[in-house]
Amino acid sequence: MIRTAVFASVLFALAACEPQGPEPLADAVLVKPTCYTVDLYDDPYGRNEIQPAKEGLPQTWNRYLGVWGNSAWNGQQCHEIYVTEVFQDGSAVVIDTTAPFGPLRAESHRRPGFINEAGNLVVFANGRRVVYFWEDGRLRGQRERTDGQFDQVLLSRKSA
Repeated sequence: MIRTAVFASVLFALAACEPQGPEPLADAVLVKPTCYTVDLYDDPYGRNEIQPAKEGLPQTWNRYLGVWGNSAWNGQQCHEIYVTEVFQDGSAVVIDTTAPFGPLRAESHRRPGFINEAGNLVVFANGRRVVYFWEDGRLRGQRERTDGQFDQVLLSRKSA
């Protein structure tokens, strides 16, 4: 039990850190207005729908709600996120989608996320930390790779 608590506190501390990535790639490299990932299935429970903003939450948290896209990781693999719900504790529900690219298949995953102390949206995907932070009304994402390098994406709001 103590190990779990220590591991969780270390994980939270690491996730709270500001992104420590490379110089941002140019918008022209990352922005892909024709990017398409996947069609989400019709969920009879409404889990794919963007939920209304919760009252009493900071506007900086609620503004993550919506569908974000029109960009590709390093200008190559199209990527979208659906931030469907943000809760009072800063946790969020994120649907992370990518398009087929080379040998990689199109994917869609519902993942837990949270808004850290710096106000960034943090999502763990395939054992890697992805941090989305605000840049001129868009979400710049940085994804850590296993070689210590970072991938980048610059998402625009597609719908609220």
